[in-house]
Order: sequence, then structure tokens, then C-alpha cells
Amino acid sequence: MSSTLAAHIDDHWRPLLGQRELAWELDAICDRSEALAFLRRFENRLCIYSVFARKLYSRYSLVIPPSDHGDITILPDEQAWQSTYGDIPAQAVEPTGAHILPGEALGHSGLYLKVASENRLVASRELPFHEGLQLLLRRCQSRGEPFLPVLIKEELRTFEGRMPSLHLHRIIPARLGRQALLDIDALQAMLAEQLLGLFRRA
Repeated sequence: MSSTLAAHIDDHWRPLLGQRELAWELDAICDRSEALAFLRRFENRLCIYSVFARKLYSRYSLVIPPSDHGDITILPDEQAWQSTYGDIPAQAVEPTGAHILPGEALGHSGLYLKVASENRLVASRELPFHEGLQLLLRRCQSRGEPFLPVLIKEELRTFEGRMPSLHLHRIIPARLGRQALLDIDALQAMLAEQLLGLFRRA
């Protein structure tokens, strides 16, 4: 990676590491419309990976059935073909152990991350979103890896059957292999833009 591109990527991630305030004043999520409103906040703000199709979508629409019977599906943006990445093996995507959830579920306001400890004997931590995100970023940085968060398409199908939460996964570049049609540097910069977009919508 060139020094210019590296600096460009750093410029994108620096605001996330320095972010101090993020308050999403969600009302208590107790019915379907509120749960779906929570989900829609992430539409086109986090990439969606399909295990079945082995593809990553950065531009898409959530197709939600009119009743609570039926699966939530993803409709890729056909006008943005360059925003779909193919040939990504399932083993290149792993869970982070972090779940995004509304603070009201914990008796707080705003958005929270429930982050699993790296030590399995230690309980998970429930942190304000920006603090949890910084923790995940630093964990990856300590290993010399980029933080490439995604959601899993297949998990969204059961979103309405549980308390509203989204399980973050991440792409492991070393596991992509030669067949992955993916520019990691460009993807990393794009994902930073998406997360900053979440902050701006707060």
C-alpha cells in the first residue's frame, strides 16, 4: 500500500477513534415498527455479507414483509454494481462477539455495543457505541489487522424473532485468497465512511 493511500485511510479512521459523543435517543423498542426503525438506521451504513452467494453488498435496500410473517431480504442496488464484491469465502468472515443494541434494552439511552472479552472466562462488557467501537478498532490494530465490520444477511432473517440487536462480524483479509475480487484498501476506506455516516445520523 502506498504511503499516500495509507494516509488517506488513516484520515478516515481518525475521527472514529477520536469520537466522544454519540447519542441515539431511541424510544423503548417494544413493537415491530420500532424494531424495524432500529434496523433501518443501518441500511447502507454497514455492509451485508451473504454466506450463500459469497458476496458483500455495500449498497442495498432492506425488503421487509408487511406483516411479521416472512423473512427480511436484501435487494442489491443494481445501479451500483461496483459496490458488490464477489468470491468472498465464508471462512474469511468471522464473528466479533459484539452486538449492537438499543440502550433502552439495558436501561440506558442511546446506542450500545455488547462486546465479548478476549478472555472467555471474563464476562462481556456493555459499552456506549463509540467506546465499544474504539475497543474493537484497537484490538484489530494491536494485531496489525484492519477492522472491516459487516453484517450477515442470513442472520437478518430472524431479526424480528428476538430482541432487536445486530451481531457484528468482520472480514479477515488473510483468509480471502486469490479468488476474492476485493480491494482491501478501498474497502477499508469505504467502511470508515459508512461508520462515520452512522455518527453523522446520530
